[in-house]
Amino acid sequence: MPKIEVFENKKLVLRNVLKRELKNIRIEDLNEDLGKFGMLLNKLAVQTFGPLVIKNCGANITNEGTMMMDYDLLIQAHNHNAYKSAFKPIERLEVPHCIYARFEGNPEDVGFAHAKLDLFFYENDLQQTGEVYSVMVEDSKAFSVIDIFKPVIHYETL
Repeated sequence: MPKIEVFENKKLVLRNVLKRELKNIRIEDLNEDLGKFGMLLNKLAVQTFGPLVIKNCGANITNEGTMMMDYDLLIQAHNHNAYKSAFKPIERLEVPHCIYARFEGNPEDVGFAHAKLDLFFYENDLQQTGEVYSVMVEDSKAFSVIDIFKPVIHYETL
């Protein structure tokens, strides 16, 4: 089992990004929405580069007790401004001051990497913004490589 190392003050930088917002979706529906996102990219013949990035923007609970999540799906693409009708194009997305870990293993165990990052925040008296960026470097049912970035709220801004 590989050790999960945590690194401070990392920056995530993406260029020529296509963004698709997913609001108020159930966690169990994320894979279906990811499939739809991929099919739309294929249908439009978008030439992408780099891995898919999933931004977890937060959660809320409905009156019925169902947890609903907000996600942004981000992918870098050539000629990204040509797809304004289907996606929100972003020239440059920069997420500084992150705590970072790379997870390698069975995707069912990725929660250990999140727990280790949360422990790092706790032990170092840091505050999270509530956003999580998961860079899907390699993704299959049996093995995944995921770079996880959790931005820090700086005390200067509190």
